[in-house]
Amino acid sequence: MKFILASDHGGYELKQKIKEFLELNNYEYEDLGCNSENSSYAEYGKKLANKISTSKNSLGIGVCGTGLGISFAVNRVKGIRGARITSIEDAKLAKIHNNANILLFGGRQQSTSEVIEMIDTFLKNEFEGGRHNSRIEELDK
Repeated sequence: MKFILASDHGGYELKQKIKEFLELNNYEYEDLGCNSENSSYAEYGKKLANKISTSKNSLGIGVCGTGLGISFAVNRVKGIRGARITSIEDAKLAKIHNNANILLFGGRQQSTSEVIEMIDTFLKNEFEGGRHNSRIEELDK
């Protein structure tokens, strides 16, 4: 699995910490930016969503100050199921019920250790399918 990351300035620091975690665990990743204080969650959210929508076996991780703005941006792209994750339970359900393809976090609201635990929880769970498939399909109509 390859990870695709993006953030605005409010999520930059947390994104860097997530990259350290990925490197430590030998995960492949691509960083789409940002690399400056003059950035927009809308711009980087769109970049992330467009990349994930055309990538196979990839999981997106987006970070802005609250996780809200970037979640609005990514979920405008067909085929994207971006989940703003604020708890371990969110992480688990985002996988087993929604098969999210982008995880979204608040860089000013969550600690690195919390976020790493949430990413790990997401990765350790499997999509249940079944009744959840029709709901996911309905999103793309």
